[in-house]
Amino acid sequence: MIRFKYPKSFWLIAEQIGYARGVMNKDNNKVNTRFDRGVKNKQVDTLGVLGELIVAEYLTQKNINFTLANLLDFKSSKNPDFILKEKRIDIKTNKYTKYSHLLVNEEAHKKGLNRIDLYWFVYILNETTAEFYFVDYDDISKWDCKLMKYTNAYYIKREELLVK
Repeated sequence: MIRFKYPKSFWLIAEQIGYARGVMNKDNNKVNTRFDRGVKNKQVDTLGVLGELIVAEYLTQKNINFTLANLLDFKSSKNPDFILKEKRIDIKTNKYTKYSHLLVNEEAHKKGLNRIDLYWFVYILNETTAEFYFVDYDDISKWDCKLMKYTNAYYIKREELLVK
């Protein structure tokens, strides 16, 4: 686990890019309703962008070379969020509550076979601090899986990762 401080301004940037993602995904969500999170769309889009910004900042500060997928595109991409040392990385972001789990959508995970090598979890603790957890693609399938309101997801409590 790594703890990382990031600029508070990332929230404002993530909200703007997240809003743009929502506008661009609006038609797709009508056709593919399984991707529509209803009133949670804004939060999901904002947290997704925030996690990607935080990871980019961390890697930049550490002087680590990486390739970043577009933060905003006309349609969803099946490409990894980052490529780092030939590892294809998908970023998953969640905000801390006492009920939070680290989550991976089951359908997306299965589609990621041979496209994703590693999940980088960005766990938001507060407005300026996050923790990072790293889980190999194959290990996600060992987690429990259940319906999480909108879709099936693999899940684990962050505390369980700390003891492994």
